[in-house]
Amino acid sequence: MIILDGKTLSHNLIETYKDDIDLLKQKNIIPSLCVIIVGNNPESELYVKMKQKECRRVGIKFTKLEYSYDTLEETLIYNISRLNDDNSIHGIIIQLPLPDHISDSVLNVIRPSKDVDGLTMTSSGALIHNLKTFVPCTPLGCIELLNTYNIELNGLNVTIIGSSNLVGLPMSHLLLQRGATVTICNINTKDVKAHTINADMIISCCGVPNMVKGDWIKEDCIIIDIGINKIEGSNKITGDVDFESVKDKVKYITPVPGGIGPMTISMLLKQTIDSAKYFNNI
Repeated sequence: MIILDGKTLSHNLIETYKDDIDLLKQKNIIPSLCVIIVGNNPESELYVKMKQKECRRVGIKFTKLEYSYDTLEETLIYNISRLNDDNSIHGIIIQLPLPDHISDSVLNVIRPSKDVDGLTMTSSGALIHNLKTFVPCTPLGCIELLNTYNIELNGLNVTIIGSSNLVGLPMSHLLLQRGATVTICNINTKDVKAHTINADMIISCCGVPNMVKGDWIKEDCIIIDIGINKIEGSNKITGDVDFESVKDKVKYITPVPGGIGPMTISMLLKQTIDSAKYFNNI
């Protein structure tokens, strides 16, 4: 079993970004990321703090705009539009989930050139057509991790558990573009195990703790566990995969924590820097 160490890779990647940031600063350009958070979801606050920490470590300007839970959708749209017109801001993200009264369609107010989370319809459409675009950071982090470990996707049978616009669907397009044969399981899938048992690779992003067991997989399976689930009554987190149950059968596996989570943040920083370069024709 080989552990796919996203934490170390992410740290190393972020260190390399410093050269690009230094180059931009020599031209009086400071890459800038603005994160919008609505309400007081503790998990969202934690994710934002992690992003803020890494941005500040490498010299990306980080702005957090906090809005109360009862903020009107119209107010949010107005303020996103103002950020679109601010040339000093290179990346805008809206921390999900949003309160129930605010539609996820507000994501589409973000100008595509600042959509460093890759979640607007423009970015999604470009991804489907295999055009250059910003890509959702978690799937992009998965691809970067697989590339680093020289894991060839062409010809692999890959089962994705979870079909969200944030992870599962964009992940499927990235895999298809690299020659994989992809099966996507969703909440209505009758027998998920039937789709995982012969898969060369399983990518789980369903948010069900320890769902994937050893008897769900074949020998030498590759597992990418994107799930981050809190254990009730403790501060511990676990993935969607029962690590102890599968560890003796897998060829590669991502740990939770320390796998895909850090990779997501490093991809967000990379795309913010790329946006700053684009805005300044570099």
